Order: sequence, then C-alpha cells, then structure tokens
Amino acid sequence: MTYTIQVGNGGYVGWKVLERTMARQREAFSRDTSTTADRNYFIEHMPNVRGADDLIRDYRLMTVTLRAFGLDADINNKFFIKKVLESNPDDRSSLVNRLSDKRYLKLNQALSLNHSEVHNATRVQTILAQYEERSFEKNIGERYPEIELTLNAQRELPQIASLEISENAKWYQILGSKPLRQIFEKAYGLGSNFSSLPIDRQLMEIKSKAKINSGNESVGQFQAAETRESLLRRYLLRNHISVSSESSRFTTALTILRS
Repeated sequence: MTYTIQVGNGGYVGWKVLERTMARQREAFSRDTSTTADRNYFIEHMPNVRGADDLIRDYRLMTVTLRAFGLDADINNKFFIKKVLESNPDDRSSLVNRLSDKRYLKLNQALSLNHSEVHNATRVQTILAQYEERSFEKNIGERYPEIELTLNAQRELPQIASLEISENAKWYQILGSKPLRQIFEKAYGLGSNFSSLPIDRQLMEIKSKAKINSGNESVGQFQAAETRESLLRRYLLRNHISVSSESSRFTTALTILRS
C-alpha cells in the first residue's frame, strides 16, 4: 500500500503544512514498499538498456524513466518517445531541439541513447532520485494538483532562472512548460485566451505582468527564494478563489434545480 502524503485540505494552508513536515514525509515515502520495488527493478534492469527499443519494450522501466522527467502522459506514445530518444541533441534542427517543452531534451540528454552509452550507477541513481521526487509530488497531485504544480515550480524555476541564456529565452522555456505555464497564468491572472495569442505577444504580456507584480520583468528574479514564495503564494490563493467560485456557482445551480 502506497504511503499517502498529508497536506491537510490542500491550497496555501496545505502547502505550508507540507513545508513543515517535508523531511519526515519524504523519508516515509522513500521507504514505501511500492517505491522500493520500483527502485530495485530500475537498478537491476536499466543498465541493460542499450537503445530506445530496449526502453520502450519494458513498460515498467519506461514508466519510471518518463516519471523522472514529468512526462507520464507520454507512456503510450512509444513512437514519439523513440524519436525523442534517438534525436541528436547536438543538432539544433533536430526534433528534440525543436520541441518547446525542454523536458524532452533533458530526457534525451540524461539517457544519451543516441550515443549508445552504458548506463552507469551514477546515471541510474540520478534518474531514480528524480523519479522519487516526482512520485512524491504526484502522490499529492492526485488529490491536490495545485500543490503538485507548486512543488514542480519550486524545483524548476531556479534552474531556468540560473541558465546562461537570454531573459527572453528563459521566458520561452516557461511558456513551453505546461506545469510552469499554469502557475504563471493563474498567479498573474492572464486569462483563458492568453495561450491563444501569438507567442511573441504572450512573451510581452507575461513580462509586463511580472513587472507589475514584482517590479522586475526578468526570470532571473526567481533565483531568490522570497520571490518564488511570493509567486507561489499568489498562485495558490488565486487558485483557491477560482475553485471556491466554481464550487459556489455549482452549489447555486444545484439549489435552483432542486427548488
């Protein structure tokens, strides 16, 4: 039986509860029998993977690997994942470099199957650490998706913020990440039509909102813990208001139908 992570009733309060109990709950989750079984299977079988076909033929290995990069939804997209893994990350025109979602590039680079490299113990352990971290988040996300998104942003934002690329390129990475995009759209109140705008207009809008909310339009600001906390608090509180409003409308409609 999988350990259930406790976050109260979710939302911002649940997020603060999790912060206080994080170390203890992570340790308990790591000792869970399901987590241990997946870890042992991966350690035993992943070193035998020599190419993309070896991975996609093993559903359990593929499940762990995709989870490690937050790509669970692609578990049945075997043809696409094969193309991603076999794509050349050093070729700027290759498939994996053309994809706006850079999680696929990270997957490709971590496995390096296009170079037929042996998976050494260090690489296996790195992937496993990411798998356990995202499994911890997904455990919460099954009940409170807003906290899963918050944990993801807390991890991913400082990594993007510290990249040695232009600020616009950093924003494009955020816009290309479905989980991060949800955080910013809700926190900044960008509206349901935002994603349908041309990408250069989206860039202009999100930078403008960042400037209004923090006085700074750079992604680099999210290297600071207090700036991330402000963003995530805004996201969680706005999300709570949105969910509460939907619930109120549903309750009102139900009352009218019953009357």
